[in-house]
Amino acid sequence: MIGGDEAGTFTHAPVSCAPTTFPRSAYELAEATSPAFAELYDGVSRDDGFLRETLRGAIKNDAFTAALWDVYERSGGQEGRQKAEVGVLRSDYMLDAPSGLPLQVEVNTVSTSFMALGSKVSAMHRHLAAWSAKPGEVVDFDAMPQNDALSSAGDVLAAGWKAMGSKGKIMMVVQPNERNMFDQRHISHYIFETHGIHTVRATLAEVNAEGALRDGTLTFRGDDIGLVYFRAGYTPSDYPTSGEWSARLLIEQSNALKSPSVAMHLAGSKKVQQKLAEAGVLESFMPERAADMRRVFADLYSLDGDEGTEAIKLALANPAGYVLKPQREGGGNNLYSDDLRKRLELGGDLGAFILMQRILPPSHQTLTVRAGKVLEIETLSELGIYGSYLRVGDEIVINKHGGSLLRTKAATSDEGGVAAGYAVLDSPLLV
Repeated sequence: MIGGDEAGTFTHAPVSCAPTTFPRSAYELAEATSPAFAELYDGVSRDDGFLRETLRGAIKNDAFTAALWDVYERSGGQEGRQKAEVGVLRSDYMLDAPSGLPLQVEVNTVSTSFMALGSKVSAMHRHLAAWSAKPGEVVDFDAMPQNDALSSAGDVLAAGWKAMGSKGKIMMVVQPNERNMFDQRHISHYIFETHGIHTVRATLAEVNAEGALRDGTLTFRGDDIGLVYFRAGYTPSDYPTSGEWSARLLIEQSNALKSPSVAMHLAGSKKVQQKLAEAGVLESFMPERAADMRRVFADLYSLDGDEGTEAIKLALANPAGYVLKPQREGGGNNLYSDDLRKRLELGGDLGAFILMQRILPPSHQTLTVRAGKVLEIETLSELGIYGSYLRVGDEIVINKHGGSLLRTKAATSDEGGVAAGYAVLDSPLLV
């Protein structure tokens, strides 16, 4: 039960008061290509040789990537994983003002968030548009896309659970003292109300203390677990002790379906994103879709070997034109401008980083509400297109876009995470 002191710590998610304009053609291109990226990253996750070679430098130079790789190998690599993969993915884009194209920032394969609250914000914006319309005025709801991110995420998780035999409960792995719990609880509520499936919440420390394997089945506090959905485990701070890594390995060694598997988690690494942009690599995985998918690629550069030397020269000549990205998720990790320059000048082995073109989106004036305070600021936006993906054996059972999220941040901010405190939840107004 939540006491008065604890209840006082909760606040609403930061939001925009009205949707932000976004070109319809760019939105539709991002939406149309996103399912192809879900299939692509699943394909990458199933290619041991490609993962091993692509991540070699990151494994050598980044302890977190190395620890994830250790879980992958100790759980049996490709042979040890379930013959199915369920994904709640999000492909993030920024509108590149010079080209007018939505250029891809990244593909998130683990712990995508705000499907529930993003859906609520879209609904709020549609409601406010109708409420504020003058008598007889027709509101153009076609310009405000219906957002089914919550139902799409819940439905694909339920489908994955059913595909594995409708066994036990779904476990949602969360962070201790979770700040974004209401976004998560909406998903659990939807899954129970729509599909009758119970969800249990657990931190990795709790899984380590109270989880076990029984003939390959993951059990937690006496309940069998048929599917594990990660809303934590994507950042080094989620593993303060070896116990959390033991829990991750326990989950991976179980016969529960994972969303995502550690292989799919590794496939979402920045180094994989950069490798796929190299000539011919994307085509080897997606020969029929590669041309369309490359339309949304930003310029990406390896920092290994001779190619890395040339990339470093490019970045040092124009530090404001690039972003230095480590193998991290969750916001607050990238290096820009002077910080980028200082890190490159420091030298050493940069195999744990990639270099990316800095995307230059148009700015807007946005009325925002954060912690009850209304403020109008100059902003930039990042579009996320959710994807629902289920493969069973070699058959792709579900692969569709599942709603969207616009994160809008102050134009003076380099980072864009809502939970990290940089942005507000928004929705697109297509023009």
